[in-house]
Amino acid sequence: MMSHLLPLKFTRSFRVAAVLMCCLPCGVWAQTDAVKPTIPPIEAGLEQVVKWTWTVEASDASAWGFPVDVPAEVTEVRRGEPVPVQKKDGKATPAKVVPTGPPATMLEHVVAKGDSLTKIAHANGVTIDQLRIFNEMKNDRIVIGQVVKVPGESDIKVMVAAAAAAAEAEKAAAKEAAKDAPKEAAKAKAKKAAPVVREEAPVLIATKPHRALPPAAWGASSLVLIQAFLDRQGFTIGPIDGTAGPVYDAAYKAFEKAHPGELHTPEGKPGAGMRAIGGPYVEYVLTAADMRWISPHPVAAPSGKGKAKAVEPPPTFEELTHETFMAYHSGWEFVAERFHAAESFLRHINPGVKNPNVPGAVFLVPNVLPFEIEKALEEPLQPAADPAAPITASMLGVSRLIIRRGDAVIASMPVSSARPGLRGRKIWKVLEVIPRPKLSSTGDPAAPLSVPYRLAAGPNNPVGIAWLNLAKGSDPKPLPYGLHGTSIPGTMTKQESIGGFRMANWDIARAVRLLPVGTEIKWE
Repeated sequence: MMSHLLPLKFTRSFRVAAVLMCCLPCGVWAQTDAVKPTIPPIEAGLEQVVKWTWTVEASDASAWGFPVDVPAEVTEVRRGEPVPVQKKDGKATPAKVVPTGPPATMLEHVVAKGDSLTKIAHANGVTIDQLRIFNEMKNDRIVIGQVVKVPGESDIKVMVAAAAAAAEAEKAAAKEAAKDAPKEAAKAKAKKAAPVVREEAPVLIATKPHRALPPAAWGASSLVLIQAFLDRQGFTIGPIDGTAGPVYDAAYKAFEKAHPGELHTPEGKPGAGMRAIGGPYVEYVLTAADMRWISPHPVAAPSGKGKAKAVEPPPTFEELTHETFMAYHSGWEFVAERFHAAESFLRHINPGVKNPNVPGAVFLVPNVLPFEIEKALEEPLQPAADPAAPITASMLGVSRLIIRRGDAVIASMPVSSARPGLRGRKIWKVLEVIPRPKLSSTGDPAAPLSVPYRLAAGPNNPVGIAWLNLAKGSDPKPLPYGLHGTSIPGTMTKQESIGGFRMANWDIARAVRLLPVGTEIKWE
């Protein structure tokens, strides 16, 4: 795999800042200015090495993650997740596990005694509405022996598209009706007071929860639903946090421009496509296999009620270079990245999670398509170019990467410059991807070492899980500034780091699968 040199100004993820959050009257949460921590321009421990030159190269797949011993009781795998097995009367039986989403393909469930539509939906990771629509049911009544079809991921995408098309057709019909209506009637109607729209009780979680939803989750639910929906459509906002802001506004406007009228109905309610995802939240149960990605010495959760929170000391440069795998520091960090959430927000909506670092911990998470690090780098990574549907891209002010197929926008993702003042001009070109990047340096250029320093691969490597080489125009030589992941998605616009142009790990994982070698990137 190709490697190259680059000047280093980087950070390393050490997301231990715990801020006090409060529920706002409008139903969202925000950081309290009085306790907002000061964010240093460079991660602690790296101040003396940011100007060194580092080499980026791919690491071996065998070194990707820690070796873990999955308990012998875990003998069954469903949808890529190990299922814990409970022992009862000396016999092993699979424990009930709540799926994190619909099955990969359509399933057929034969109704047995004790079944209900709710039970079938819960057991298969879909919503009751999805079952009703897919089976063309007029009510929830089912009988023993009846075959209930469970929609797969592709079926649900078709349902969402159909619902959006139907909503668009209704809007068009309403406009035509308004044009044909007598002017007098239109004026009289305009003079009438606007009718009171009675809101239906919102659905907050797509699967049956283990516990009641906390007030913080209720308060942020409206924005989380929009943010999760936008994320599913490829119009991402970075870490989901249930608050509005410039990055959220940019994603919202980009989607509205690409798909006008699909986010909300004329009455201001969530559009058909948004309702079809089933709600703003789902639950995730930490598994034994997940421990492959979490440090064996995880950062402890902040403790103390009404007191100052304990903060782990920052790592030293020596500690960084001695790590064999740059893993997530805790279950909080792992689950936050898996479900595209801000870690502080994840903690805020999960006050009942006491130990996030053990298999079986249950987290309430945004209802996105999860970033599965165990699958994110499966080959082939980059698609082949399709002349019939060419892919192009543009970089808007070093803030968003826009990807198009033909004239249609298929992704809009936040980007930040890792180094102050770094930006491009004219046309650049996408080259090959470097998966599982690791870094090495001989240190100070004035007195280079014979044995280089090394920063191991891992999701908390400063350039994340993947590095995409870039070149100027027709020059085949890679630039020292690639498009890559980051270990600090929540502060990547505020702190310096290695490389060039960074995205959240879940976004770079999607971007490399959309960008063939040779794709042009236009700077705007």
